[in-house]
Amino acid sequence: MARVLVVGSDVQGERALLQRLRVAASLPPDTVRSCRDLDDCDLLVIKDTPALRNAALRMVRERPRIQFWVEDQDGHLRQGQGDNRSVLDDHAIEHALRHMPEVPACIDEPCTARGAKAITRALRESLPARQGHAVLAVEGVPKVLVDFVQDQMVVPAGAATADLAQDLSDRFELLSMHGISAKRYHELAGALPRQPLRPLLWQWGQRPAHWHDLDARLQRQARVKLLRWPDFRVLGHQHDSFRLCSLLLKRACSVDECARLLDVPAEAVRSFVHPAYLCGYAALEDTATAAPLPHPGSGGGTLLARMWRSVRQRGGG
Repeated sequence: MARVLVVGSDVQGERALLQRLRVAASLPPDTVRSCRDLDDCDLLVIKDTPALRNAALRMVRERPRIQFWVEDQDGHLRQGQGDNRSVLDDHAIEHALRHMPEVPACIDEPCTARGAKAITRALRESLPARQGHAVLAVEGVPKVLVDFVQDQMVVPAGAATADLAQDLSDRFELLSMHGISAKRYHELAGALPRQPLRPLLWQWGQRPAHWHDLDARLQRQARVKLLRWPDFRVLGHQHDSFRLCSLLLKRACSVDECARLLDVPAEAVRSFVHPAYLCGYAALEDTATAAPLPHPGSGGGTLLARMWRSVRQRGGG
C-alpha cells in the first residue's frame, strides 16, 4: 500500500498521476491511494517549480522516511533528493511502490466515542476498570491500539510515531475511539512492541489544546482531588508534581489554593491537572458540592474547637 501526496496538480492531474503509478507498478487500484496529510504519506510528488521544490525539501528534511519525487516539465518523474536525478522508469517506480511501509488496516468496529470531550470521558471510565481493548483512529485509520487490561499501548505498523503525543493532541477533535475484542487487538498488534500506556497519555495531556471546558471549571474554583499516586514514570524528576500529589491525596484543593499553599505558579498546577485528569488519576469537585476548607490555622470548623467553645461558655470564660 502506498499513500501519495501530490502537490501542484489539479484534481484531474492528480488522478492521472496515481493511475500512471498503478499501471507502472502493476498494482491494484486500492493499493496506491491519494493522501492529504504529509505526516501520513509515504511519497510526496510535486510539480517542478522553484517555490514548490524549496518548500518540499524543507518538509521532507523533517520527515526522512518520506520518499520525494519531482514531475518535470516533460512529465518525467525524478528523485527529488540526492545526486541521481535520472528519470524513474517503470521498474524503479514498481520497486519503490512495492517497498512502501504497510498502511494500518482500517477499523470496522463501531465508534464508541468521538472528539476530545467524549474520548476523555471514555478513557477516564475505562482506565480504572482495567477491562477491554480499544483503538484510537482518524478517519478509520488506527493511530494507537490500547490494552486497558495490561495498561499498555501499541503503535500500529505504518502509523506515524514521531511525537505521537503532539499528533494526538493536534487531532483530538478528529479522533474516534472504537472498542475491539482481545482477539482483534492481538491481530492488529501482532509482534509489535508493547509500551506503557500512561506515559503517552500524560504527555498527551500536557499539551495545552482542548482543555477549555476543564479550565473553565478550574476557573470557577472547582477543587481537584487525586485518587491515587500516578505512575512514577510520568512524574520523572518534577519536584512540584510530587508536592502536588502529596497535597491533593490528602485533600481536594482549587488551583488557586494549590498555588498559594505550595508557592507554585497557577499555570504549573493546571499543567499537572490536565494530564492527571485525562489519565483518570484526578477528579474534580465543583464548588457547589465540595465541602469548604477551613482557613489555614483557624481550626474554627473542627470538632475540637467546637468542644472548647462549649466548655468556655459553661465555665463563663
